[in-house]
Amino acid sequence: MRQKAHQELLQRIKELENENNLLRQERKEHGCGDKYMREILNNIPAPIYLKDDQGNYLMINKKYEELAHVSLADIVGKNDFEIFPQPVAALFQSQDEEVTHKGIPVEFEETIPLADGIHTFITSKFPLHGENGTISAVGGFCTDITERKRAELVNEALIEKLQKAIDEIKTLKGIIPICASCKQIRDDEGFWNQLEQFIMEHSDAVFSHGICPSCAKKLYPRLGPNKDKEE
Repeated sequence: MRQKAHQELLQRIKELENENNLLRQERKEHGCGDKYMREILNNIPAPIYLKDDQGNYLMINKKYEELAHVSLADIVGKNDFEIFPQPVAALFQSQDEEVTHKGIPVEFEETIPLADGIHTFITSKFPLHGENGTISAVGGFCTDITERKRAELVNEALIEKLQKAIDEIKTLKGIIPICASCKQIRDDEGFWNQLEQFIMEHSDAVFSHGICPSCAKKLYPRLGPNKDKEE
């Protein structure tokens, strides 16, 4: 009996050693997986973060650290109000609440003041569910569209300037009713206007007045070339 018990004890010890080796191998593999995941996240050129259901940070990647000027060690366990100005923190909190309420990924466009200036982001936030199906965390990643927004504003300003210039250009087109005798022009309201007045009101042309040779002969015949002969 004693020998049998001794053998059973040795067998149990062997089984425990095997289980322990398996646990060590699983822990090692799990540790390698975590290491690789951290390296992948840190090499993604977009800010990525994860918060628990209380709004406290669980993780941020390297790009988030660079933009927010905060380290992972300093932000873990803290909420937005402990990191950012009150208006920014309130905005982030309201977004998290919307994601939690809807239970689906939600996309936001946000303009945030950072240490190096104003940035505009397209931010995608999504819920993470625990084992019981309830939302246990909120994750997010951002795409910086600051330069694109600046280019859009420049284009909008150029378009507005061009439209203003087009509006200021007055052109004459279509059939214009003109008197065959006095050359006055009838406008859209039925009034007759002098030719030069009508053109100035409908274009950028400005008139200066003079007398052509034919009219000069008619109006001032004594100043014409036959003046000496007549005398």
